[in-house]
Amino acid sequence: MVPEAQRIFTGLSLYFFPNSDANKVRKRRIEKAKEYGAVWTKVWSNNVTHVIVDNKMTYQEVTKFLKLDTLPPEIIVVNETYLFDCISYHNLLDPKARYYEVPGMPTSSTVVEVAKLLPSELSSLNSSLPLKPAKNDIQILDTPSASVESGDVHQGQNDPAQDNLLSPANGTPNEPENISFGYNDELSAIMKESQSLKHIPVDLEDEDDTASLANSESDSDDDSKGNPSTKPKKSWQENFQCMDKHDGANTDANPNSETIEILQQMSEFYDRIRDQWRTLAYRKAIASLKKQSQRVIFQEDAVKLPFVGHRIAAKIEEIALTRGLRRLDNAKLDPHDQVLQMFMKIYGVGISQASQWVQQGYRTLKDLEKSAKLSTNQKIGIAHYDDLQLRIPRAEVEHHGAVVRDALRQMDPEFQVTVGGSYRRGALSSGDVDLIITRPGADARSLNISAIGTLVPKLESAGFLVAALAKTSKDTGSKWHGCSKLPTSDVWRRIDLLLVPWDEMGAALIYFTGNDIFNRSIRLLASKKGMRLNQRGLFKDVMRGPGRVKVTDGILLEGRNEKRIFEILGVPWRPPEHRIC
Repeated sequence: MVPEAQRIFTGLSLYFFPNSDANKVRKRRIEKAKEYGAVWTKVWSNNVTHVIVDNKMTYQEVTKFLKLDTLPPEIIVVNETYLFDCISYHNLLDPKARYYEVPGMPTSSTVVEVAKLLPSELSSLNSSLPLKPAKNDIQILDTPSASVESGDVHQGQNDPAQDNLLSPANGTPNEPENISFGYNDELSAIMKESQSLKHIPVDLEDEDDTASLANSESDSDDDSKGNPSTKPKKSWQENFQCMDKHDGANTDANPNSETIEILQQMSEFYDRIRDQWRTLAYRKAIASLKKQSQRVIFQEDAVKLPFVGHRIAAKIEEIALTRGLRRLDNAKLDPHDQVLQMFMKIYGVGISQASQWVQQGYRTLKDLEKSAKLSTNQKIGIAHYDDLQLRIPRAEVEHHGAVVRDALRQMDPEFQVTVGGSYRRGALSSGDVDLIITRPGADARSLNISAIGTLVPKLESAGFLVAALAKTSKDTGSKWHGCSKLPTSDVWRRIDLLLVPWDEMGAALIYFTGNDIFNRSIRLLASKKGMRLNQRGLFKDVMRGPGRVKVTDGILLEGRNEKRIFEILGVPWRPPEHRIC
C-alpha cells in the first residue's frame, strides 16, 4: 500500500461491475484501489459505498443483475475513469461530474444530492437508510464468479441479466476484449491546469532506457513480452522492426494514442537537443506501443514491452493516469531550455555551442548577431532562421526536385533524380529536400565532375541554389549541402544533393529513405546474419579485427537492386511508405 497519508480511498467499500478480477485491466484497477486504501467488496451488501462500472456497461445492466429497481441513493455510482482521476489528483473528486456518469444512470435530485456527500458523511447514511431489499426478499447476492466458485445456485440463475454476464460454456463472466479508459476534452483541460500532482516522481534522466538499446532486437525472441497469450512464439528474425509493415496509419485509433503523442513530444525534445540515444529510446518505445491492441496503463505492464526500460515505463503510467507528463511540462516552461532549443535550431549549431552561448548570457538571435563570434554557416542560419524552421509542403519538395532534374537532363538526358527522405515515405511535408542523383554506368568520380563541377554553378547563377553550406566526400560518394529558393518564392529551404554511383543505387535508396529505426533494424539483421549493409551495398565475409574494426570490405552480394537486398536478407518487401517505424 501507498503511505498512509496518500490512502485517499480509506473507508470506501468498492463493488466493481462486473465484480471479477478475471479481466487483466480490471484486476489492475482493483489492485490500485486497494493500494490507496479501498476495500474490494466481493459480495453485494449494505456496506458498499461505491459501484465502479466498466465503461462498456450500463446502469440498467447493474440493476438487472442485482435484481434491484434502482440502486440505493446513498451509494455512489461512477464509471471506471473516476478511480484513476482521484489518484491523479491525490484527492476524492466530485462523483457527479458528467464525465463520471454511467450510461442510463438516473439523475433524480435524491441521487444528485447524496452524490455530493463525502465518504466521511456516508457512515450515518448507511445506518439510517437501509438497503432496499431485492425481489423475492433476497438481501445479499453473490457475483456470478463467486457463485461458480462456491458452487451455489441462486434464484433467477437463468435471468437474462445474468446471461449477459455469463459465458454459456463455463459460467464465468464474459469480459469485453478491449476495455479502455475513455478520456475527454474537458478532463484533459482540467488535468493540464492541475498543480496537485506533486506526488508523481519526476525523472530527469533515462539512463536505463538508453542503455537497453545496447541489446539487439533479436534478444527479444519471445513475443509474449507484449501479449502473453494471444500470439505464438516468433522466430528470432520476426522480432526485427524491418520485418513488419509500418505505415503510420490508424494512430488515432490506437488505444495508446494519447500516450504515444506525449512520448513523441519527448522524443522531439531530445532530438532538438541532439540527444540521439534518448530520441531513439523513445521512438522504439513508441513503436512497441503502436503494436498493442489494449491500452497500457501500469508500469509493470509497460516494462514488459520490447525496448521499454523502467524509466520510460514509469512515464507511460504517469501519462495514462494523468493525461500529461511533468518532465515535458517542465521542459516547456524552463526559459533556459527554451533558449537552448532556439539556438540549436540554427544551422551548424550543436548542443555544446548552444550551451556555451546560454552560459555567456545570450538570450536572443539578435544578441548572437550583435556580439557572438559566428561562422559563415551560423550567420546564414540566423539570417534565415524563420525560413529554415518551416516544414516544406510535399508539392514544393516536388518542385525543387523538378528544377534539379530539368537542369541535369539538359546536361545529359540519362540523369536520374529521386527525392528521398520522408518525401519518399509519403510524408505530406518534409524538413528538407533530399535529392538522390545517379546515371546509368556512372561512378563517383564522373558524378562529382558533372554534378558538383557543372550543375551547382549553373543553379547558383540561376538563383536557385542560394548558399553552399557543406560539401563532403565519404565512402566513395559525395554530398552537397546548401539552401535553395524557388523563382516564385523568397523562402529559403535546406537542400541536399546526394551523388550515388549507379551500382550502389539500391543500397543508397534504403539508406536515404529511412526512417532511421527501420535502417538500424535492417542493418542489424544483416549483421546478425554475418553480413554488412551500408549505403554502398550488402556484403558478406567481412573480416574484422579487435574491437570489430573492419579489416576487409568483404564480397559484394547486391548494391544496385533495392528489392534484391530485401530478398537476400529474407525481409518481406517493404515499400517506402511502410517504413515509418
